[in-house]
Amino acid sequence: MTLEQAYYITEIIVGIGFIISIVFLGLQMKQNSYLLRKSMADQRSQRVIWMAQTCSTDADFRDFERRIDTEYSTFNVDEKFRANMMGVRTLTSILNELLAHFDGQISDDEWINLRWNMVLAAKRPNVQAAYLWLKDGYSKKIQVFWEGLDTSGVSHKVGDLGRSFN
Repeated sequence: MTLEQAYYITEIIVGIGFIISIVFLGLQMKQNSYLLRKSMADQRSQRVIWMAQTCSTDADFRDFERRIDTEYSTFNVDEKFRANMMGVRTLTSILNELLAHFDGQISDDEWINLRWNMVLAAKRPNVQAAYLWLKDGYSKKIQVFWEGLDTSGVSHKVGDLGRSFN
């Protein structure tokens, strides 16, 4: 085998290796995107599960959660702070997922659930107060979308949720 033949064989091997590494990189990116979507879905699920579990096991929290929808305007400073921090917890996750949606990192099925969460959350006074505090940390695109949601009326009452299961 001549030196020239060895050179061409080496070039072919390098080319095949390069193609394999590109395919491998593509697979890693696909897996990373899946894990990112899964992580965001898990956060959403954990937030909802935490709320359901806390409402069902803590009578004080359950009463307070109900009062947010009906008595928020009469809350004292401490109660508003407590309610607003609950809003920050909820809204941070939602706005981060909305950002991921605009970046194409959320599937159509996940978008249905996220949109439903946004519509419900946008009507809560504590979430609206939290938005005023958080909004400058998000792009204009996020702000315009969030501010375009219907914020009139109360999204739900926990007591009504209980009646819907009967």
